[in-house]
Amino acid sequence: MMLRKRVWDIMREDFASVREDATLSEAITALREIRSRQADTSFVLVFSKNDKFMGVLSMWNLIQGIGPCLLKGSVLDGNEVDWDSAFASACRSCSQVRISDCLQHDIPMLKPNDPLARVLEVFLDYRRGRAVVEEGGRIIGVVCMADLFKEISDSLMP
Repeated sequence: MMLRKRVWDIMREDFASVREDATLSEAITALREIRSRQADTSFVLVFSKNDKFMGVLSMWNLIQGIGPCLLKGSVLDGNEVDWDSAFASACRSCSQVRISDCLQHDIPMLKPNDPLARVLEVFLDYRRGRAVVEEGGRIIGVVCMADLFKEISDSLMP
């Protein structure tokens, strides 16, 4: 099965994306939207203004981007009585940060005709649970760890 099936058999053509000049808030919104359809998706693809693939923002990258601002004493200084409101206000303020500092550039690339064994190899080599699928200079899909896991588990338990 790992040699017969190809990336195109398991790739997702529906993926979240934002432009390079987006804010963390816009990336978080895009991720929340895709997660309403694909609960196991944990990243957003980032493209330049001329549609060149720039990298990925994972949930971890988004938390890293917003975290330092949220933890600054001036943002949650305790002056507001309602902590939930203070936190929500801080999140709105901090989410206006640009995404460029949080971006992962070293993203594994696959071709649609690659066998699933190549997907496994790439995931193990990069220690990442996602890869983008490129054809003719365009990103046409993504493959997630969950997609590969489903194929492996289906092979074990037909």
